Amino acid sequence: MENCFDFEKCRNSRKVYIHPVIEKFETSPKSGIYRNVLRFVEESDLFTSDPNSACIFLLGIDTTDRDIKSSNYVKNIAEYIESLDQVVWNNGTNHLIFNLYHGTFPDYDDHNLGFDTQNAIIARASSSEQNFLTGFDISLPLFHDNHPYQLTSSNSQNHVHFSRKPYLISFKGKRYVYGIGSMTRNLVHHLHNGEDIIMVTTCKHNNDWQNYQDHRCSADNEQYDKWDYDELLNNSTFCLVPRGRRLGSFRFLETLGSGCIPVVISDSWILPFSEIIDWQQSALRIPEKEAILIVETLMKVPRGEVEKLTWNSRRVYEKYLRSIETIGKWVFEIVFVRIDKHFVEKYV
Repeated sequence: MENCFDFEKCRNSRKVYIHPVIEKFETSPKSGIYRNVLRFVEESDLFTSDPNSACIFLLGIDTTDRDIKSSNYVKNIAEYIESLDQVVWNNGTNHLIFNLYHGTFPDYDDHNLGFDTQNAIIARASSSEQNFLTGFDISLPLFHDNHPYQLTSSNSQNHVHFSRKPYLISFKGKRYVYGIGSMTRNLVHHLHNGEDIIMVTTCKHNNDWQNYQDHRCSADNEQYDKWDYDELLNNSTFCLVPRGRRLGSFRFLETLGSGCIPVVISDSWILPFSEIIDWQQSALRIPEKEAILIVETLMKVPRGEVEKLTWNSRRVYEKYLRSIETIGKWVFEIVFVRIDKHFVEKYV
């Protein structure tokens, strides 16, 4: 932050400016997620239409999906940045760039977003330890288009029940038969017992999955269809969150929201808001190489620890992650806390 951020712009301001989108770029794709991020800023006290009074700057063009195969991929972001007032862009200084999906097949690289971010802070999902700038970048959860924009306390689920659930651990998801993310997900079927340990996977992903199917795919797909995803989440004590093609997974947020304890199997993943959330109190992490020992590990967790993890995971979801508005609020709060700390340390 000391090298890439202009704190003086924030001495007397906590306002956020959104760069306009000129006519040439108005037809660029804009996902519902990014529209809601911008909506949150525009409807809040943070927003300013004057760049000279702003502390933080956002792009008016969508950067959340940088997978070139996606329909939401925006091809001309570099050209858009060149069209901005370069004094305001200022090599990306004090800019915050949101990104949920990075890279594409086969390596899903989280380092290159396809344009030069320069000095901008990247608020990104699925960040790896190798490419995450601790104390500068911000780790986001991966969430769907249908994640609630706004929730009031009256319609949120605040109660946590500690009665025993029928399933110790469950997982229902894709099984990659090749490439990144395949190793861990190909292991879980060994753990399935159909009683208190439910591990069901499907080979059906991408349009060409049949070209790569193995001898287990038919039986796996049949077993997969027998189990309801939400029912498993709501009735499991632990829910497996293995890495996908990228390190992060929608399942992480869905697990927390259901009152299930996440069991993360994704080496080097920077968990969401790790700067302000102590995930050791709300989730379990198991190295990918020890995935086959999951059940043995979970059986050793004391009942009191299970209750504490269940309570904390739900509290974390409610406080930090339950809506896009909530997530947006904490993104800016993290930046503002850093700014306040700078001025305190500078003048003490």
